[in-house]
Amino acid sequence: MNDIQSKNQSKEWFLVKCKARQEQRASLNFANQSIASYYPLVDVVKVRRGKKEVVREALFPGYIFVYLDSSSILASKVKNTIGVYDYVRFAGKPQVVPDALITDLKQRTYLVVDESIQSGEKVLVNNGVYKDTKGIFVEADGDKRSIILIDMLSQPIKLTVDNKSILALEC
Repeated sequence: MNDIQSKNQSKEWFLVKCKARQEQRASLNFANQSIASYYPLVDVVKVRRGKKEVVREALFPGYIFVYLDSSSILASKVKNTIGVYDYVRFAGKPQVVPDALITDLKQRTYLVVDESIQSGEKVLVNNGVYKDTKGIFVEADGDKRSIILIDMLSQPIKLTVDNKSILALEC
């Protein structure tokens, strides 16, 4: 076995915690130090200003994988990289990420659809006292509740419901 093969065999993937929204910055700084890194991205379909658009985001926000020689993982080179907080540790030791996981992540393509209901859309209450009642979505009322309009005795009534209790209806 030659020296190049033995060097590559001692390299392993490790998970690193980044500072808030600093994955790309950390990746560039690792590249400047000749350290291989990987942070998987995902295409997310979001509704902005009434239009759907695809936005690319980190699959694991705040984390990045680095490929390092396992004998030098405790070096301050990684921890002192701009954008990096520290290794993800278990029992005080940086944990190895299996090569198979990284390979699998690199081979997959991800598309996430943000199913946010927009004001004016028709909804169906699927839980509670008003189960099977149709209404019109008005607005979100915090993170977990929404206000909808339902028709009761020919009068529009505002109803506050749990977000888990409403489904968007196809027009």
